[in-house]
Amino acid sequence: MVNNMKLFFPIYESLASVIIICLDWLIHRFNLFIQYQTIVLIIGVGLLILAAISVYLLSRKRGFGNYCKSLNDSCRLRSFLRQQNTINDFTSKAKVNLDQRIYNSALWYTYIDYAEDSMEVRVCIPNNFKAKKVLDSNLDNIAQEVSSYTDKYICSGHTRKGSFYIYKGEKK
Repeated sequence: MVNNMKLFFPIYESLASVIIICLDWLIHRFNLFIQYQTIVLIIGVGLLILAAISVYLLSRKRGFGNYCKSLNDSCRLRSFLRQQNTINDFTSKAKVNLDQRIYNSALWYTYIDYAEDSMEVRVCIPNNFKAKKVLDSNLDNIAQEVSSYTDKYICSGHTRKGSFYIYKGEKK
């Protein structure tokens, strides 16, 4: 699951730095905690520089366009696989289904990684039997969905490695 963080870590850094810089603006605007103003600004700018360096290093091998495409298509695949809540007919509220929540939370570790001449799709396997059964019923649809995102890659069948189903693709 560490591979997932290499793809999205700069986004979290960027959001954190923007929040810290906004916090510094609020401190400066309302003259609150003046003694911490410089420290907060240095932390925010440092995180922003770290995020820019991380994006550069991550996109150096795969290209910035492929990095952005990986982020976009990962979100699209997660929304395709997500199971919607069912509504109770009597109360008009969403039913609580633990298996469905476990299935949907496992999707956060699902991602697509595009490189120059290959691609890799990692689908996290839920640790619940019923949730895994739902995912297994969608395995054939995953390859079709991913191939609809781009016509540059040919996606192979899946293999299991640890807690992931892995689809590999080669450039046409």
